[in-house]
Amino acid sequence: MRSENGRIHMNTKVLFSASLLWFGLLIGCTPQAAVGPDRATDLSASNPADPAVEKTEVSPRGETPSKLTSRFPKSILSASTELDSVKDTPSIRAETVTEQGTLVMMSNGWEELGHLAVSSNYGREGDKTFQSDYSVIYRQGEENRVLLELPALMFARPDDEKLSFERIRFKDADVYVLTPQYKTGHGVEGYLFAVDQRSGEAFPLQIVSNGHVFHTLVYSEINPFPYVENDKLIVHPPVGAGGDPIGKIQYRLDLDKKRLVSE
Repeated sequence: MRSENGRIHMNTKVLFSASLLWFGLLIGCTPQAAVGPDRATDLSASNPADPAVEKTEVSPRGETPSKLTSRFPKSILSASTELDSVKDTPSIRAETVTEQGTLVMMSNGWEELGHLAVSSNYGREGDKTFQSDYSVIYRQGEENRVLLELPALMFARPDDEKLSFERIRFKDADVYVLTPQYKTGHGVEGYLFAVDQRSGEAFPLQIVSNGHVFHTLVYSEINPFPYVENDKLIVHPPVGAGGDPIGKIQYRLDLDKKRLVSE
C-alpha cells in the first residue's frame, strides 16, 4: 500500500514539474510570438523571390504594368488616340527624290504608333497615328543636311504608306510641300522647302502674310492644291464654319530671303 501511495505521489510531482516547465516556456516565448508574425511579413515583402509578392506587384490604380504610356506632351489628337506600339529605331515617314537630291522626313529613334479610337475632324476611327521627334533631311550623295526639326509631331493617316513631298514648280526653284496631317475639317498645314535651281541649295521657306511670319502654309483641304500661275503661288485658304469664302491668296517667291510673301 505504501508502495502504491509512493508511486502516486511521484507521479503527482512529475506532473507538477512538467506544468511548471510548460508555464515557464509559455511565458518566455510570449514576447517573441508577439513580434514573430510582423517580422515574418516584413521579410517576405522585401524578398523579391517570394512568389506571392510578385503576383501583387501592381500599380495603386490596379493598372497593368505593361500598359504603354506616351513620352510626349499631349497634342490635339491625344484624347482620341490609343497607343499600340513603340519603335526605337529610325523610320522614314516621307520621301521624295528631287532633281538634285532626296527629301526625307525621318523619326529620331523613338516613335509611338497608335490609332484613332473615334472619328473626328482629324480622321476616321481606325486611322494610323504617328508621333516622334522628326527631322526633315536633304540628302545629296553621302551628305545628309537637316533642314527642319519637328519635335513631338503627331499626325494621323489612313494607312502607314510613306508620304510624298508635293512639288510646285517656279521659274528658278522647285518648292516641295509636306503635309503630315491629311485633314482637320477646315484647312491643313504644309511645311514648304525650296530647291534653288541656280545653286542646288535646299532650305525651308517662311510664309509672310500681312507682315506676320509663319512656318507653315495653311490651305484648304477641299479646294485645289496650291499651284503656280505667272510664277506666283496661288493658295485657297480654309474657310471656317459658317464663314464666307475668302478667295485666293497670291504669294511671291523670294529665294534670297527664303520666303513666300503674300501680295
